[in-house]
Amino acid sequence: MNISKTVLFSLVVVLCTASFCVKTVDYKRTGNAVVVRMESDADRLNTILTQTNYGRIPSDLAHLNLMTYNDSLELVPYLVKAQPIIKDLPNNAVSYTFEILDEAVWDDGKPVTGKDYLFTLKTILNPKVEAVIGPFVEEIKDVQIDPKNPKRFTVVMSPKTIYSLEYATNSFSVIPEHILDPKGLMKDIPFNELSNPAKAEALSSNPKVVEFAELFSSQPYSNDPKYLVGCGPYRIESWTPGEKIVLKKKKDWWGDKIVKTHPLLTAYPDEITFKLIVDPAATTAALKNEEIDATNRLTPEDFLDLQRNEAVSERYNFLSPTTMTYFCIATNMRNPKLADKRVRKAIAHILDVDELINELYLGFGERVCSPVPLNSPDYNKNLKPIPFDLNKARALLAEAGWKDSNKNGIVDKVIDGKVTELSLSYFYASGRETAQQMALLFQDNGKKVGIDIIPKALPGPELIGNWSSHNFELLSAGRSLAPIWSPEQNWRTDSDNRSGFGNAETDALIDQIPVTFDAKKRRAMYHRLQEMIFEEQAEIFLFTLKECIAIHKRFEAEAIESTPGYAPADFKLK
Repeated sequence: MNISKTVLFSLVVVLCTASFCVKTVDYKRTGNAVVVRMESDADRLNTILTQTNYGRIPSDLAHLNLMTYNDSLELVPYLVKAQPIIKDLPNNAVSYTFEILDEAVWDDGKPVTGKDYLFTLKTILNPKVEAVIGPFVEEIKDVQIDPKNPKRFTVVMSPKTIYSLEYATNSFSVIPEHILDPKGLMKDIPFNELSNPAKAEALSSNPKVVEFAELFSSQPYSNDPKYLVGCGPYRIESWTPGEKIVLKKKKDWWGDKIVKTHPLLTAYPDEITFKLIVDPAATTAALKNEEIDATNRLTPEDFLDLQRNEAVSERYNFLSPTTMTYFCIATNMRNPKLADKRVRKAIAHILDVDELINELYLGFGERVCSPVPLNSPDYNKNLKPIPFDLNKARALLAEAGWKDSNKNGIVDKVIDGKVTELSLSYFYASGRETAQQMALLFQDNGKKVGIDIIPKALPGPELIGNWSSHNFELLSAGRSLAPIWSPEQNWRTDSDNRSGFGNAETDALIDQIPVTFDAKKRRAMYHRLQEMIFEEQAEIFLFTLKECIAIHKRFEAEAIESTPGYAPADFKLK
């Protein structure tokens, strides 16, 4: 091609001019290591025992479930080769036959097998192990391992329910038998006895069962990387409580060999660090200094301010996906002061939730009335949020017999022969400005109707501990939601029922829902149960929030619906 000198000179000028117009951004950190802000410390990193997302999210990077949900919220193979072979059995039972991927091995090169799956279930069902996921696996009645191929096994479940496949494959991660039970303490404990509540209780005094439970529940099994072993892409390198959790990509991880045909096994970063930063101001400072690569739970005000900051917006993408969570105030119905639902409703009326959404969260939220994902077809849209109404609150308290008999500004009532004032502790998470502001508004509105609300900020693990042990009166809480609502975990009277909700009628309804395969009939049951929960106000439902996320621009990353709103293992260096 013959190009004249004039044309060539003009082209050079254009290119040079264009280069001066493009502003280059020098990133402070350029490596393939991700630093994620964590707003509260983990309670533990044992994947079976952790009770918080702060423990589960890091541990999930080291472990794998048999199946997982994809972006379309479909349950798809993860650690197994394909969808299971399903067989309906007599007496409303069902079996699922799986085969673990040939390449799947533990860190020492030993294969992941059905024996590890069986051991994991035995651990969860050990009557001396406090595994909150126990209710998820109670339907599993037998695990049959193929004698010719230990990677192939069949799971028998009864009764067959709408949750059966989810519970068998996605409610827990598989853990290694040979590493966590080197003495074989659980090996000869019959699974069919552990899966039978009466027989499991009898095993509580079995020396081997007790010894294993004590070992598995010990501190090293919850924080020593030696025992935090999974078959996932990352190894937990260290945990410095109050500071950080460090995970490193395993060298020659088996999943890299098949990632082209199994893209869900993708893991890009060489290292992922979860850095504890509780204070919102410290979080914004960390973003401005490029000390972190990702954070969720930015305050809406900081989220908008940072977007307007040119130096920050050049370096970070800002995303606000809708998340599968809701926030509430848990009430302890077991407490005599809160036993009357009129008192709980009165408390609901003193909360101006719309003001909280607009003033504290700048509109990044939407009111909810039940523990079902707001966009789910099972959500009962006939329920209407309880309005802010101090007069209605006063009237309900009076109806319930609460009056200010000594004129000190606090209503009182005789309970068990003793004059008791309506003074209630309110626990909330420390280090969150919005939580503190909400607590003060809550306290102020309480005074207006004669309720003495006493706010107390607690570290995240302590807050969760008090909630799960029923050591609270009022407590600021939040829950992550699953694509399919399974109320038996939190709302059945004999489950992890933290507020004390329920009776024989609600238990019967909860039992009927999972075995109702007609979607229309099941939805009617879902709606009825939500009405009953809402009527009791065991949890005062507040709102679901849009997540406020910042992710460094040196990574290709997308927002997701599940907590924390992004997947660190998917961060691909540009």
